Amino acid sequence: MDNNQLFKTFAKGKKLFQVITDDCVIYTRVSGAKQMDGLSLETQLKGTQEYAKRHKLIIREHFGGTYESAQTDERKQFQRMIKYLKTSKHKISKILVYSLERFSRNENSIWLSSQLRKLGTEIVSVTQPIDTTNPAGIMQQKMLFLFGEFDNQLRRQKSMAGVRERLLTGEWCAKPPVGYDILRTNGVRKIILNEQSKIIKKIFFWKQDERLPNQQIHQRLLNYKVNFGLRRIGEILTNPFYCGIMIHKALEGEVLEGKHEKLITKEMFLKVNGILAEKKLGLQTRKERPEIALKRFMKCEGCNQPMRGYIANSCDTPYYKCNTAGCKCNRNANEVNEKFMGLAGRYDVNVKYADLIQHQLKNTFTLMNKSIEENQKATKSKIEDLSRKIQRIEERYILEEISGELYNKYKQKFEAEKDEIEGQIKKNKIEMSKLDDYINFSLDLSVNLCKMWSSGDYNQRQELQKTFFPEGITYNRNKDQCRIVEVNEFLQESAKLSGDFGTFTPNQLKKSTHPSAVAVRAESRACGSLSIYN
Repeated sequence: MDNNQLFKTFAKGKKLFQVITDDCVIYTRVSGAKQMDGLSLETQLKGTQEYAKRHKLIIREHFGGTYESAQTDERKQFQRMIKYLKTSKHKISKILVYSLERFSRNENSIWLSSQLRKLGTEIVSVTQPIDTTNPAGIMQQKMLFLFGEFDNQLRRQKSMAGVRERLLTGEWCAKPPVGYDILRTNGVRKIILNEQSKIIKKIFFWKQDERLPNQQIHQRLLNYKVNFGLRRIGEILTNPFYCGIMIHKALEGEVLEGKHEKLITKEMFLKVNGILAEKKLGLQTRKERPEIALKRFMKCEGCNQPMRGYIANSCDTPYYKCNTAGCKCNRNANEVNEKFMGLAGRYDVNVKYADLIQHQLKNTFTLMNKSIEENQKATKSKIEDLSRKIQRIEERYILEEISGELYNKYKQKFEAEKDEIEGQIKKNKIEMSKLDDYINFSLDLSVNLCKMWSSGDYNQRQELQKTFFPEGITYNRNKDQCRIVEVNEFLQESAKLSGDFGTFTPNQLKKSTHPSAVAVRAESRACGSLSIYN
């Protein structure tokens, strides 16, 4: 017997075995009713079914069939699919989607794909062939997910700009709160009070004149056959819309006078909220402290449970604490935050090399993107075939070989197929101008990561943490150490390049911008490693 086998008890890690089967599921989605006529559910289903047939895959289930937003992963069909993957008796190896943006377009997409990969399930885009069995393919898929998220952010920015313009004119363009209706006359939109506003007004008077707690207001409303919960009552009493003041995210902290009908006076609203602040009656929303921004993001390494954050009332000192019974992991939050800053500082990017890094990342992604362009050659031949069919049917119509009815029918059919394919090609091909914007945006965050985190509020800190360290961090009380579980691909790549360039001599840095040298590094990174240019 091999004596080394006796040491198996002390071995660390485990070898992962991925069972690859022919079982798959299909997921289709459009984000709105308007898209039903564009990249329709039928088109997506047909494309994924043909892919499954070509690759001899067994379709076990189809999820979708309705439009759902990809900005949130609380979609019913999406959640039903995830539950099926975890509970099905079949070992599902692949989720077939028409394109990656049909799967998800939010900041959780990379995390979701990695979690599914741990379950042995890969996301396969039938129009964006990517080999995710190697690091380069996984990185390419992540970059496409990140690009989809960035595109969403740009759209949201444009949308919010339009909302802001309307708000600045005094027009409320969203759904009004309870007690108001939208009235349209001769194309003019107005927000007016409805019958329910009388009850809302009573709530304000009860709070002002009788100082009733929200619980008693709730009980009194039941006599009027109105069942507002405590949260709804709290939202009503703290919404300045009822006194004519508009607040909105698009206004970036500003408040404006609206054109809508007022329910109460400004004096009454301020008096009511003065009561709320003074007596602490009813339901209130507490503003989170930035000192405890790592709560729920950080796990106790001893029991692998999320740690909570709290402020000690006696000394106003922030702490992180594990709630697991028997676990005594309790630590001063300020000191833990310093350790987290030290960890994050390892991924700081030297601004001196920002241009070189930007150039390198762009060339790496361009090289990876070539595979998509090569696979689109076959698609372009279909467009040429459809163009010939359109030309042929026009000739037959001119020669009176077919009727006008048949001509219009088939011409529209061929043109619709052609437009759909051309639209998909355009959508799959990343616009390099947008890629530049995204890389510049990411580098700006990477260069200023620690500075932005230390100066940010609670929400800003949480957003930065989740963006760059999606799996969170762990804390070991015995060693008094923090550890990062996983680093964002872009941040890790940028920091690696920054470190590599930092070892170059001035002459090597000058040579490193030469096109041939950039190409060599780009090809090397696509294969999963960076060769230092000498």
